[in-house]
Amino acid sequence: MVMVFPTTAEELLIAGYVLFCMGMIAISFLIAAFYRKKTNGGAPFLGFLLSLLLGTVFIGTFFLTEASDYVDIVRTTSLLGCSMSSALSMIGLFMSMRRRRKAG
Repeated sequence: MVMVFPTTAEELLIAGYVLFCMGMIAISFLIAAFYRKKTNGGAPFLGFLLSLLLGTVFIGTFFLTEASDYVDIVRTTSLLGCSMSSALSMIGLFMSMRRRRKAG
């Protein structure tokens, strides 16, 4: 398998979008880590790490030129897992911060 830089506008936009989302997930992870350290509470942060890992897998498979059925399955699964993991972690972070604010 050969790695190449994407050449079409569609590939560049998809890769840029996923990288931007991974940046937002990294910021959310830092917020969760800070909140967890500050309150000694249960702010979710493992979901953010899983999401970053799956996003990295997607970007890695996105640059493969020889797309097979296996690569397509890994690519689709990693993208869905990345989005679901980050969404659930962000909802969990919001709920834990909201619960703490009401209690305090």
